[in-house]
Amino acid sequence: MVSILLTILFLMALGTFFIYGFFQFFTNFNPSNRRIVKDVAKLKEEISEWTSNLVPWNKEEMELLSFSQIEKKVKRGLSKSAKGMFTSIYHEPLIAYNYKQYISTGATNALLIAHTTNHEFAYRIKKKEVFVNIDSQFAGVLKENGCFYGGPKDRMIARINKEAETTKRYPILVGEKEVASLVNREMASVPNPRAFKFVSSMASEEEKIFLSIAILEMVTDSF
Repeated sequence: MVSILLTILFLMALGTFFIYGFFQFFTNFNPSNRRIVKDVAKLKEEISEWTSNLVPWNKEEMELLSFSQIEKKVKRGLSKSAKGMFTSIYHEPLIAYNYKQYISTGATNALLIAHTTNHEFAYRIKKKEVFVNIDSQFAGVLKENGCFYGGPKDRMIARINKEAETTKRYPILVGEKEVASLVNREMASVPNPRAFKFVSSMASEEEKIFLSIAILEMVTDSF
């Protein structure tokens, strides 16, 4: 009698496990808008302590930003997740991020939240486009070719040139002006290179657009 009861309980637990697994698979494969909103809030909450401890962001700190990370955690499985903090060359935390990838066939389906002390960047990565929000405001769409479209007339407002994979730097243009390059860390001549090579000064709005592109590249290239 006891063995029969244990068998029934085991089968019930096994059934519950498979139902839960199916639910997780389905919601991670085709998340609803409501699920996206909840996941964005959860991603923010998970790194809220980090964001409150970041070093204040300014021009000098931006120039010192590196590819080094602290608290980096990457989980792989049916869907990938990752979080961490990019630091300066002196190991000061400057950018916190949290990434969640959904189950998909082919193109990446994911969310990314990133913070400096000045700005929040939110990304909805879907198929071959990335929808970018800056400080809770829609900023534009980054296409697969590196062109960023936004503004009142949905024109190209920025782009990153990654055509030559063997280059040491990837130029980023805002408008028609090259403002800086993202260093190719795989070809850097020093172990802990600065992330950016600056070309010209940027206004505050130009800096936000530049960072929205650069941070996305830094995070997704790090894993």
